[in-house]
Amino acid sequence: MSRTESMRVAVATPEGGIELTTRPIPQPGRNEVLIRVVAAGVNRADLFQRQGRRAPPPGASDVLGLEVSGIVEAVGQDAPLVLGEVPVVPAPQPGQRVCALIAGGGYADYAIAHRRCVLPVPGDFDMVEAAALPEAAFTVWDNLVMRGGLEVPKAVVIHAGASGVGTLAIQVASALDCRVFATAGTAAKREACVALGAERAFDYRAEDWAAAIAAVSGGADVVLDLAGASHFASNMAVLATEGRLVSIGFVGGSVAELDLRQVARKRLVLTGSTLRDRNDLQKATLAEAVYAGLWPRLTRRQVQPIIHTTFDLADARRRARPAGRRHGDRQARAGGRQGAVRTRLTIGYCTDKALPGETEIPI
Repeated sequence: MSRTESMRVAVATPEGGIELTTRPIPQPGRNEVLIRVVAAGVNRADLFQRQGRRAPPPGASDVLGLEVSGIVEAVGQDAPLVLGEVPVVPAPQPGQRVCALIAGGGYADYAIAHRRCVLPVPGDFDMVEAAALPEAAFTVWDNLVMRGGLEVPKAVVIHAGASGVGTLAIQVASALDCRVFATAGTAAKREACVALGAERAFDYRAEDWAAAIAAVSGGADVVLDLAGASHFASNMAVLATEGRLVSIGFVGGSVAELDLRQVARKRLVLTGSTLRDRNDLQKATLAEAVYAGLWPRLTRRQVQPIIHTTFDLADARRRARPAGRRHGDRQARAGGRQGAVRTRLTIGYCTDKALPGETEIPI
């Protein structure tokens, strides 16, 4: 493949828009895989990058898109990362159907991924479903299961339950036999949370959800929080003794007041994480855990992503923009056939309000 061959890419403009342009098709280096993109995920980080609120990490592509699915086009020289054990994730091979977590570059006809962050498409998943997996799957397994300590069933609270991460988290916690409670902003979203496995979903604006959950469960063992400061006081109140608060989103603010005596009295654990800025070794280690723990459940369709709609990459300037209300993480799709990529964007979340020009697709 010649470096002079070009591909389409979508990049953010200084004015806050999206520009569709062309660039040379990249070639995979050591430990890298070139993927012919069939689908790519739209995430909040993409919207923040477009708005100029978040820059790509050093060394990452400025092209939007943090997760893709597609066909392995080429594999670079293998220089294995030392993880201490033989890798569980099979090495990607040319022609294989895969999905991948990347630090940028997904809104394109081709994308480069680290070979240890490339996973086979599970079971009978189509490419759109596969593109909806990496960001949410890595986030949920790392924060809810590993940091939350769900080695035994527990009482779990999931905020933003109708988001991309929230919908997957509800299913994962339910599959692990946890008692699951959720919060969401509209009746339709709350109904969706219950349909996915939540015992009850609360209106965080109008209900005292912390008191209600504590009354029926004795308190939450784990709170997966995508809201931040706006929910912090109630999170501290709902946590049971030795409970864990896992903070991964801050749309409600990032600064909150904490009485450390609450932590000491209940022996609480306050933790959290981000994903995009981790190094290759950290992401590869997480990929191994996700593949071993979550991929079998995906293959059996015990857990699956929620897809809302699809649209062409050419429409990215009109469609891939923040909605008036937060409906959840979004995913992007590109559909290809016989080597000719027809890029499409898909959005995956539970919503009661379709984007302009779209019909609502039920869960």
